[in-house]
Amino acid sequence: MARSAVVGLVALLAALAVAQGARQGIERVVAKPQSRASAGAEPTKYKNTKPLIGVLTQPCHDCPGKSYIAAGYVKWIEMGGGRAVPVRFYASDSELRRLFKSLNGLVFPGGLTWLWLDSPYVIAARKLFNWALEANDAGDSFPIHGTCLGFQLLHILASNVSRNDLLVDTDSVAHPTTLIWQQAANTSRLFGGLPVDLYDKLADPQYNIALQNHMYGIPPSYYERFPVLGQWYKPLSTTKDRNGLEYVSTMEGVKYPFFGTQWHPEKPPFEFGMEEVPHSLDAIRVSQHLSNVFMEAARQSSHTPESKEEELAMEIYSTAPIFSARFEVMDEENYDGPDITYYFDTPDKPPHGPDDDEGEDSGPKHDEDGERLEEEEQEHHKHEEHEEHDDDDEEEEEHHKDRHEHEEHEKKHDKDDDDDEEEEEEEDRKMALHKRFWSTQKGFF
Repeated sequence: MARSAVVGLVALLAALAVAQGARQGIERVVAKPQSRASAGAEPTKYKNTKPLIGVLTQPCHDCPGKSYIAAGYVKWIEMGGGRAVPVRFYASDSELRRLFKSLNGLVFPGGLTWLWLDSPYVIAARKLFNWALEANDAGDSFPIHGTCLGFQLLHILASNVSRNDLLVDTDSVAHPTTLIWQQAANTSRLFGGLPVDLYDKLADPQYNIALQNHMYGIPPSYYERFPVLGQWYKPLSTTKDRNGLEYVSTMEGVKYPFFGTQWHPEKPPFEFGMEEVPHSLDAIRVSQHLSNVFMEAARQSSHTPESKEEELAMEIYSTAPIFSARFEVMDEENYDGPDITYYFDTPDKPPHGPDDDEGEDSGPKHDEDGERLEEEEQEHHKHEEHEEHDDDDEEEEEHHKDRHEHEEHEKKHDKDDDDDEEEEEEEDRKMALHKRFWSTQKGFF
């Protein structure tokens, strides 16, 4: 065979090989269209795609309910694709258990509740905590996130150490600051996927995007003082208060999908009353990241309500939120309570007066049926007077009829005014209770 023919054959084979490789590349790039059933995010990856997250309510004294939830936690849950469910800390065991079987995760929020081991709040939290352990041990993921007070609560529940022995005073109220990264942070579930720029900015005092707002903390040395803490949790970051005292600021479970931040990731996107809250894009991105991590763990839970009706009844949307900041801004330039609040279960015996439990009675001045009886007596009296007149005197009858209609109109008008006044008094009472309650909370929620 001539040399030129051989060269030509080699060139042809090479061209065919290139063409075949290109075709295979195109087949790899151009994927087959997904069916409607397979479209979306890996349906086999999750045990549920609409997680229901319980939020343990906070005790509420002298306010429009028996307990409350600051709406920032509800929105933070929604931020990652979850749905919030109020879990009343005073609910019966059977009710708590029923709710737990339907929930896919739990949030212990911040607040100003005293975490005594024998308090109703801690007792309810312990039941939920123990059930979460049982679920996780059985292979059914059940994550818990604790914020601020909830962070401290997770340590108390795991160690069974009294708050007086576990917590120390810190100067960290309304303190936007940094995180000091610990060795475990890089490979942690909570921060392992955090974008590098946010990892750097959280540690950089130029940004101060982690809002601390607490009077107590847990020193890192207490993980040595109480070795049980290290068996449960690994510190991911510490923070120094204004006086240089160092405390653990972020942790996650060693074995269980439990996460805790002494700082507040929910405030930057959703709370605007406290001037110190950072609202930068970086602060919002950090909040979004933590919500995503928590909700991703919750999607591994197989818990589900028994019916659609139960599912809808559980969600917090059955309770109307109150625009609580509106009640304060008229009197205070720097209101540091929640912008929006959910109150649950009006007390059986609310205070009579708007300013003092022992105050002057501002309630109804007569029996519930008083107005109705008075109207009936007036009607009866008018009827007797009408019968005394000559039935043939049509003009007089018309006169009485007109007068009767006029009086009825006046009474209806007065009754409407009374109803409006009662509604205004009730609104004023709720406003006064709300303001009094949040004035004692000192911004902790």
